[in-house]
Amino acid sequence: MIPLHLKLTNFMPYRTAELNFSGIHIGCLTGDNGAGKSSILDAITWALWGRSRSKRDDELVHQGQTEMQVEFTFALGGNVYRVVRARKAGKKSGAGALDFQVSGPLLNHLPPSGGPPFANGTNRGGRDLPSPVGVSSDGGKDGDGGSWRTIAEPQMNATQQKIIDLLRLDYDTFINSAFLLQGRADEFTVKTATERKKVLADVLGLDIWDQYEMRAKEKVASIENELRLIDLRLNEIDTEAARKPQFEAEVAVAQKAVIELGDRLREAEAKYQQAQQAQRSLGMLDAQLADLVKRIAQAERELASVERDLNLAQQKADDAPLATELADTQAHIGALARREVVRDELRQRKSDLGEEAASLRGQNERLVPEVEPFKARIALLESSTEPLCPTCGQPLTVEHRQQVVAELNSEVEARRHLFRENKARLEAIKPEVTAVDSELAALESELRSLPTLHRRAAELQAAIEAARVAAKSIAGLEQRRSEWQSALDGDREKQEAIAAQIGAARAGLGDFAARQAEYDRTRADEARARQQLGAAEQKLAACEAQLQQREAKRAERKQWAEEKGLYEELRLAFGKKGVPAMIIEAAIPEIEDEANALLTKITSGRMHLRFDTQRETVKGDTVETLEIKIADELGTRPYENYSGGEQFRVNFAIRIALSKLLARRAGAQLQTLVIDEGFGALDSTGRDKLVEAINVVQDDFQRILVITHLDELKDAFPVRIEVTKMANGSQIEVV
Repeated sequence: MIPLHLKLTNFMPYRTAELNFSGIHIGCLTGDNGAGKSSILDAITWALWGRSRSKRDDELVHQGQTEMQVEFTFALGGNVYRVVRARKAGKKSGAGALDFQVSGPLLNHLPPSGGPPFANGTNRGGRDLPSPVGVSSDGGKDGDGGSWRTIAEPQMNATQQKIIDLLRLDYDTFINSAFLLQGRADEFTVKTATERKKVLADVLGLDIWDQYEMRAKEKVASIENELRLIDLRLNEIDTEAARKPQFEAEVAVAQKAVIELGDRLREAEAKYQQAQQAQRSLGMLDAQLADLVKRIAQAERELASVERDLNLAQQKADDAPLATELADTQAHIGALARREVVRDELRQRKSDLGEEAASLRGQNERLVPEVEPFKARIALLESSTEPLCPTCGQPLTVEHRQQVVAELNSEVEARRHLFRENKARLEAIKPEVTAVDSELAALESELRSLPTLHRRAAELQAAIEAARVAAKSIAGLEQRRSEWQSALDGDREKQEAIAAQIGAARAGLGDFAARQAEYDRTRADEARARQQLGAAEQKLAACEAQLQQREAKRAERKQWAEEKGLYEELRLAFGKKGVPAMIIEAAIPEIEDEANALLTKITSGRMHLRFDTQRETVKGDTVETLEIKIADELGTRPYENYSGGEQFRVNFAIRIALSKLLARRAGAQLQTLVIDEGFGALDSTGRDKLVEAINVVQDDFQRILVITHLDELKDAFPVRIEVTKMANGSQIEVV
């Protein structure tokens, strides 16, 4: 995994910040304590695994903000991937979001693994990966022209597992190998022997052997279940085989009973067949009688129906009263039609009166305001003493003023007279309208019966037509009545004859029910005997078949037992004391060699370590372990008895060894090394040795990031990533 680009939004001390790793082979993260150097590494682990040094995700959200987001782009296996993880503070489970994207294949963008050393023994490398800066999280083009495509699963847990499967390591394995977190550089060293073996097993990818062991255990359990089933079946077969003589005796008894009941059944069957023949004859007569009864009932119903139709036709044939009523109804309809003309005239008269009244009321409403201007001019003229007219400004004499006032009074009186006349006419219109309404209501009430009269006329016309049709059908109905009466008389004579035959047949039948009961009882006994014989023969056959299966089951059991032994051996081989232990034993020398090679450079050959994989118990037994033994010029001492600087050198050497082992194994492609602090515990000579050791391993990693706040170490690395704490959030600058 090679970091390419990191984008932070409201993450820990950062509001908005970006870090482009392009061109960085070995870089130094610098800044004051608390500025946010280690937060960059927390952002990477939180984006990839959803975990960091904080126990709760809400603690990662920038102070005063409610949500955060981290976009981390990295290269792996020739492809470029991007993880976008977001979180809302204060929300319960499910408030987060996770997207996993992939871009086009990487084409020769990785920096070379080696090269000539530059100042202070470091190497800037050559070409680097394309930068995805500026690409939004919802897709688009990356720096190399490829398109982002999401490969996230519908559920966050499934997407997280997909990321872990791609990286081939989880958070704990990562921080125990190539990620030396602040305050956790001794993560591997201070663990118990069992925990160290677990970390080493994860680094070596030995979890697959746990799966093999589990499968072997499941197979053994499955085989044991099969063996139990076979043993149960063999016990059943042995129990059943012991009853074979009993089954043979049951077959002999059943065969004898079947023979005896067969003879009795044949005798009872002959007697029953004779009775059946007589019964069939009687049945035919009964059927004929029943048919005649039905025919007689049908004929009686048909004759009654014809009688009813004939009576009804005779009643309908007289149409004289209907014609008289039709003439009266049509005369009434004509009279009402003439009354409709009067109704229409009254409606028009009412409309005319309404329009006249509306016109008069409108005229009066206009006359009232028309009088007021005249009255105002009269009052003005009468009150004026000036020789000029107050309305027009002309010279005005007394005679002229009186003349104008008289004319204005005349105009006022004319309008008042017209108003009174209109009002009198309105009063006269009211009784006229009342009279018209009264007459119109009477006409409307009288005319409401007109639709009913029309319907009655139509009904009478239809009834007259029906009477004419009924008169024509009377002759046919009388003919049908005669035919049905003749058929009914013939069937009644036949009914009497068949009834006499049935009486004679019943007298000669005898006790049919007794013969049938005897036959049914004998047949049931014979069938029961045959059933018992079949059951006895079936039990005997099953017993003989099971005896044949016994040898096959014994052979099958032997085969399963041999297979169980094979899987028991595989289970032991796949267990922690089997192949995984051998792999760890084989990897320990490799880790020791790598760690001691670095430790020699860092300590000038003063310190040396070894791993003990076995130890002797108090009882004298040998158990598996993973103890770390450290020696210097004073001898071998426990890890805790060394100084902080010496412990850091040991931790660094072991971590580098684990990282290089992880890169060489078929598991994770670990190409990044991060060292968070730790230099403060070293003296100047130790720091120089550690820088030299980093330069030694630079060819094994595509990215090496060192975090420090010591000014004397800033110039020891070719690239500096400076983190500055600002009022609006920390900022990142690559210099």
